[in-house]
Amino acid sequence: MVALVIGVPDSGKSELAENVALELSGENKRIYLATMEVLDEAGYERVKKHRKLREGKGFFTIEAPVRAWEAVSGQPDLKDSTVLIECISNLVGNVMHDENFMKTEGAQSLRDSAVGAAVSDVEQICRAAKNVVIVTNSFAQRDEFDEETKEYITCLDEVNGRLRNLADTVYEFVEGEWQKSENN
Repeated sequence: MVALVIGVPDSGKSELAENVALELSGENKRIYLATMEVLDEAGYERVKKHRKLREGKGFFTIEAPVRAWEAVSGQPDLKDSTVLIECISNLVGNVMHDENFMKTEGAQSLRDSAVGAAVSDVEQICRAAKNVVIVTNSFAQRDEFDEETKEYITCLDEVNGRLRNLADTVYEFVEGEWQKSENN
């Protein structure tokens, strides 16, 4: 089972995703794949907030700002585990700023490289784990951003579209409320 949770920043994505992961996992292992690279005090506070949210819920945390599949692939009982990936928007941004990914064979551009790396990692995790819950951001407004940020949002939109096709269930924050749809 693959669930995608997509919404604007601060819409409650993390709490919803954790609840979905808890429901799907039952008594099986829960892996929390944290992709945020902490660069400042605000980042540290955000991580602290998320750790507190997960407290007592039985998640085993793996931190991997890039190469998500590599970080998860060696976990024992992965085939019976529920993996919560928090958050694709961080993963895409991290890949875009990691020079090693531009050297990926076949990548024609930074965008191809970032999209390919993020989607490939998630697809591999989805094939290996029993359940996967994917958290990602969406951005309604674009005009106020600089060109680099617009390129990031374009990459993220492409990744989100591909993940939407991969998901069995999509939870999307629309007009201030969560909507759930099933992909058949």
